[in-house]
Amino acid sequence: MTSAPEHDRNMHMRYPPIDGFWTWDIKRDRVYGDANLSDYFGLTLDEFSHGASLERCMQSIDRDDRSRVRLAIRKAVERRSAFREVYRVHSEKMGLRKILAVGQCYVDGTGEAALYPGWFVDLTDDAACEEQALREIRNHVGQAKDLARSIGHELMSYLLDNIEEEVEQRLGARLGRRRSS
Repeated sequence: MTSAPEHDRNMHMRYPPIDGFWTWDIKRDRVYGDANLSDYFGLTLDEFSHGASLERCMQSIDRDDRSRVRLAIRKAVERRSAFREVYRVHSEKMGLRKILAVGQCYVDGTGEAALYPGWFVDLTDDAACEEQALREIRNHVGQAKDLARSIGHELMSYLLDNIEEEVEQRLGARLGRRRSS
């Protein structure tokens, strides 16, 4: 039996390269992390080497995202399941960053939630790409709407007008969030 070529084995990968790691000792409420986690969450490497409280880490999460992230963590621990959330973090060194955090709750011999290791990737640049994509969509939809009107397809023009409005709202929301940061 021969092994699949390397590129075929990696075709199923769903995540970009990992930017940082952590392990949360749930029973002791200590989060241990690497230097990148330290940079993104604004804690010292010494704090993560000795274990920082989860609450201390939560302070770096954007206020608008914090309650949603707390709930997702609580559910993952209660269900002894996986965690996957996109949220924003603030630090002096990294500024405002959008990350995808992925973790998994593991249990001890008695079935109690014990360890919660995980990793994160920085999606900030992907967010900038999303804005550019929305701008391109807006331009193409506008052209299609004009074309539909010119050939007398009023229903199609109406539908494209609604799509254009939806894109404008999404762009406005993105720009509004950026201005308020």
